[in-house]
Amino acid sequence: MRDGRVFQGTPVQIVKGMQEIAFGVERLSLPEYIDWVVANAQRVECVALRVKGETDEAKAASLVEEMLREGLAAKG
Repeated sequence: MRDGRVFQGTPVQIVKGMQEIAFGVERLSLPEYIDWVVANAQRVECVALRVKGETDEAKAASLVEEMLREGLAAKG
């Protein structure tokens, strides 16, 4: 992540790791958390993350790909 944090694993594991350190989102389901990240990226960073997918796995993979594409995260 841009703040120096490192997440490893599958896209679902990465997104769950992100959720574990976020404030006030512990009760959100994984898809709800992904929607929250997308909304915050738009609001705070003025970045439109185009997350797609029908399953949790597909949405998590799409979120990770979009964050990489927009420079919100980098591969280590």
